[in-house]
Amino acid sequence: MDREISNVLSLAEPLAQTMGYEILKAEIVHERGDKVLRLFLDRPGGIGVEDCQRFSEALGPILDVEAEVQGSYHLEISSPGLDRPLNKLEHFRAQLGKIVQVTTEEPIEGRRHFKGELTQAEAVPEAVIELNVDQELYRIELSRIKKAHLDFFASEAKQREADSPTRGKKPGKPDKRLG
Repeated sequence: MDREISNVLSLAEPLAQTMGYEILKAEIVHERGDKVLRLFLDRPGGIGVEDCQRFSEALGPILDVEAEVQGSYHLEISSPGLDRPLNKLEHFRAQLGKIVQVTTEEPIEGRRHFKGELTQAEAVPEAVIELNVDQELYRIELSRIKKAHLDFFASEAKQREADSPTRGKKPGKPDKRLG
C-alpha cells in the first residue's frame, strides 16, 4: 500500500469508527490535472450525502495538520455506489454468489482481469477468494489483488435469471410440464 494512503488511513479510520462508518477504500488519483484524495465510506443502512459532508468536515482539519500527502489535493468523500469496491475478506464474504470483477497485480494463469461468480472467501492459511469464470475456478490470494469490485448489474441479471420461472427453457419451445 502506498505510504501516503497508509498515513491517511491511520488518521481517518479511527475517526470513521467513532462516527459509525467504515472506510472501504482510499485512493489518490489525478483528474484533470488535480490530485484527488478519495475515501469511500459505508455503514449499515448505507451512506447519504449528509454523511459524506459530516465526515469530510471532521476529517479535513485533521488531514490539514497531520497528513503526509505531498502537494495540494482535493478531499472527496463518497459512498461506495452500486459497484462497491471490495478490499477486505469480509467485503468479499458479503458478496458471495454475486458477480465481481478482479484485477491482479501480476498475471495468474496468463491473465490479470477476472469477472465471475464469487464462490468462496476464506482465510486459510491466508485470505483467498475463489471465482467461477466461464465454468473455470480461479483461487486468488487477496494480497495479489490490485482492485476488485462488485458488478451490480451483472449480479442482478444473474439473480433475475435464477428467479425466472422459464429458467433453462429455450425461447420459442413450449414447456410440456405446464400442460
